[in-house]
Amino acid sequence: MSKMFVPNEILRVFKQLYPQVSTTDVIWKWEVPGKIYEASFSLEKETYEVEITVTGHHLLTEKVVKSAPKAVTDAVKFKYPKHKIDSVALVTFSNGDVYYELDIVSPTKEKESEVLVREDGKFEMKGEDL
Repeated sequence: MSKMFVPNEILRVFKQLYPQVSTTDVIWKWEVPGKIYEASFSLEKETYEVEITVTGHHLLTEKVVKSAPKAVTDAVKFKYPKHKIDSVALVTFSNGDVYYELDIVSPTKEKESEVLVREDGKFEMKGEDL
């Protein structure tokens, strides 16, 4: 585990979600300082991030995947034809909603953005990486 202090309640929620993962193998950091903890870890050769609020509510789980469904990649390529898809994560929210988060890079490689797209190819949002 990283040097960051993680309260027992947050660790308890994490262990309920992933009992097979040792907390000593988790890297903890703030997703939103003082509000959302982010746990990064590997499980069965897959990379995950889990976000848990300071009140112990599991928000979402991201799993790095090799690609998104065709509807998703087609929608991104249509909306951002000159951008390159750099990475893809499957995002499952605690309410069961499933999205794909794609990191896209501008043609000049000066800016990387994240787009959140539903499985059917509908865009939800775009954000800039800082």
